[in-house]
Amino acid sequence: MRNKLVILFAFTAAIIMLVAFTGCGGPKVPERLVGQWQCADLASDGYTDTSFYAITIEEDGTFSLNDEAAGKPSLSGTMKGDDTGKLGILELTCNEDDFNPPVCWAKMQKKSRVRYKIMDENTIRLGYVGIWLIFTK
Repeated sequence: MRNKLVILFAFTAAIIMLVAFTGCGGPKVPERLVGQWQCADLASDGYTDTSFYAITIEEDGTFSLNDEAAGKPSLSGTMKGDDTGKLGILELTCNEDDFNPPVCWAKMQKKSRVRYKIMDENTIRLGYVGIWLIFTK
């Protein structure tokens, strides 16, 4: 009986240490993406107007890509991804309501993978299927 208690205690301690060192909830959004960002006039395809988009990314991974001309969200939901430096992949889970991706991302699904690239402290890029939206703070 005593051996079982020792094993149970060791197992519980190992789980607690694992959670403490890795954090709860898995990967979060890279810290340098957090903030409010205004989209550039055109997407990287050179002709899709994106001047009316703005995105807000919170520390907990919630985001909202807003169509400021229409005054409503275009995409919103949660994102997560490991902070791999200046280039990486974000897993997006978009809300059912207001799911209206930019025209250049028309094939986007409610669960999608988006690339990110941190150009500098004031410029980021989010890309889907080779088309990038460029944002500045």
